[in-house]
Order: sequence, then C-alpha cells, then structure tokens
Amino acid sequence: MNQLRQIVIDEIKEKATPDKAEWWNQYMKGEIPFLGVGTPAIREVFLNRNRETSFENLAMNRQVSLVNGLMRGKFAEEKLAAILYVQLFWMDRMKGSFLINLLTDWFDERYIHDWNTTDWLCVRILTPLVDSGDPQVIWKLKKWNRDPYIWKARASLVAFAQARYITQYSKEITQFSDILIRRDERFAKTAVGWVLREYSKHDPEFVLDFLSRHVKHTTAEVKRNALKYYREESKKQ
Repeated sequence: MNQLRQIVIDEIKEKATPDKAEWWNQYMKGEIPFLGVGTPAIREVFLNRNRETSFENLAMNRQVSLVNGLMRGKFAEEKLAAILYVQLFWMDRMKGSFLINLLTDWFDERYIHDWNTTDWLCVRILTPLVDSGDPQVIWKLKKWNRDPYIWKARASLVAFAQARYITQYSKEITQFSDILIRRDERFAKTAVGWVLREYSKHDPEFVLDFLSRHVKHTTAEVKRNALKYYREESKKQ
C-alpha cells in the first residue's frame, strides 16, 4: 500500500464521527459506506499534510498513485479525498485533457459507483473543466453521455448544472438530455431534472419546451425538479 496514502487515510479516520457516519449510511441506504468525516476536515488534513510534505514537489507518479489509491478506497470519504486533492492541487496546474482522462479511468474501473460521489465529482472538478472552455472536455463528455455505465452517463450532464454560463451549452444540454431522459434508470432521468431546474433560472421556455417534447419519458420526479423555480416564480405573480 502506498505509504503516503495510508498516512492520509489514517489522519482522515482520526476525524471520524460515529453520529455523522450513521446519518450518511442511513441516507445513502448502503450504496457506499461512510466513516463520518466532513469535507472541511478532509481539506484540513490535506492542507496540514501539504505543509509537511509539499504535494506539488512530489514526483507526478507519486501524486497519481496517491489519488488513484484514494479513489479505489472502500469508504466515501476516501473517494471524496481523491476528488478534493485534484481540486486543491491540480485544477490550476494540469491540462484539461489529463484531468478528463483521469476521471474517465475512474469510471471505467468502476471506482465510482454511487450518485453522491458522482455528483461531488461534477461540482468539484467537471463543472470547472466545463467553465474552462476546453473543447476536449466537451468532446469527452459527449462520449460519456452514450456510455452504458449509468454514473458515467449521469456525470456527462450533471457537469453543466452549475456551469457559470449554462446557456452557452444549450445545444449540448439538449442533446445529452434527449438521451438520458429516454433511459430507464432513475438517476439518468434525475440528472435531466437537475440541469433543467438550473437552466430555468435563465430561460424557462427552454425547459417547458423540452418537457413538452418528452412527456412519454418524463417522470413526476423529473417534472417536479425541473419546474421548481418556474413554479415558485409563477406563485409570486
């Protein structure tokens, strides 16, 4: 086992809270086990360790080994730690092509197998990559969108939910949503609902048009989420 990875894991485990672990394990219904460590605590572990180790001065193969080792871990916090490491130490240093290929490998190796890790990955890494405007990232997400692996396909669309200029990607959002809404898996459809909800802040007609064209495949949950802000605004009028 990678020595540095074990040091990081041990320090994370020292911050575990049984009550927090119980809450998350119940909330996630056993999809992935939790230690009971919050994001600020994991961030603190990395920042403290960086003062001693200086991650940026480590050979790249050691950093990759650390990150992949964490992502292979059993517990949610290990996977979240891998994502947080990338956000803290790589986002401003590494090319988008390197990062998107790394994430592709994580999905292909099935290191990511739940919605919580998938969505965390999107918010922390994928959305900033989308915001960077790197065409290679968008090209890769188009391939993800058609992947049979549900979490990889979900990530392709969720990546746009918090995009800084979401309306610039109306074409991609339409194409990706057209595919995911037709899938049977709940988490393919809810990805569509989430992104449409955020898009409705800027262009509610876009959302209404999409829903009207996909009535056959749209669940009540998707409709409720997609129209959340639209309905709130309608009540004010």
